[in-house]
Amino acid sequence: MAQPFHKILCPVYFDETSPVALEYARHFARQDDGVVYLFHAVPTDELHLLRRVYRPAEHGGADVVMAEQLVREQLESLAREHLQGTRYEVVTVRSSDSAKAILENEEKTGADLVVMATHGRTGIAHLILGSVAEKVVRESKRPVFTTRRGETLSGAHPFQRILVPVDISDSTNAALACARRIAEQSGGTVHPLHIVPTDETELLFHDVYEAREDKTSHKVSAVVAEKVARQKLAALAEAHLAGLQYKPLLQVSGDPAKTILEVEADIRADLIVMTTHGVSGFFHLLLGSITEKMIREANCPVLAFRQ
Repeated sequence: MAQPFHKILCPVYFDETSPVALEYARHFARQDDGVVYLFHAVPTDELHLLRRVYRPAEHGGADVVMAEQLVREQLESLAREHLQGTRYEVVTVRSSDSAKAILENEEKTGADLVVMATHGRTGIAHLILGSVAEKVVRESKRPVFTTRRGETLSGAHPFQRILVPVDISDSTNAALACARRIAEQSGGTVHPLHIVPTDETELLFHDVYEAREDKTSHKVSAVVAEKVARQKLAALAEAHLAGLQYKPLLQVSGDPAKTILEVEADIRADLIVMTTHGVSGFFHLLLGSITEKMIREANCPVLAFRQ
């Protein structure tokens, strides 16, 4: 069974995304009688300290001591506005690396969940600037919930349609276990989604599809693979979601990221729950990450687990 979220770390950027992230953090805290840690990493370099939020004009330029004091005051103000009736603590550090500071403080606070906003950059801007949220998702040992600018929290039960891309060979699926817990709390429906690859080589080397025409053959049957996948998806869903409302979905596609986004739109998902392999370095640069694409492009929040 998925663990409750008693300690929720919520990095705050003091922009238009922050209130939405705080509302989601409040929601999770209320579900499990948890505490929210409002967190901000105060930059140590002069350029970033000149951001308007640190009010450099009021104290003659970049001043990290004054900036941290102002940040704590603003975090308290946000808490009073968005965390009514919720336990919270304000945490600030001084750091030139926001992602590293978040990862270090999830350890210090013992956080069960990180809730943070992402600007969903794509193209050149994303390539040059990268994404703090994506780095945290790749390297965090905790589940990370990301929400994009422009979203709103829809009532007391915001997660009515939960989409869960699954690997049918993973019998102990952490994403399904978490989705079950959220659905139980919200009265929602879970949609386990499996995508059968179209590439014959992938079908041949993934024995889970049993797609070989015979044990010695190098030929595969896509029809057999799809039939087997449908049966195993149904069994996986029943094992993890019995007693809940759920609707297994099977797709055949050579572009899993695109397909997940299409299904998300079709079912009007309120949340995507999925695992990430936590790949970094050259291998990550070469292959990219489906989870990170969801974080940048999905229209609903994404809750990611490192596998």
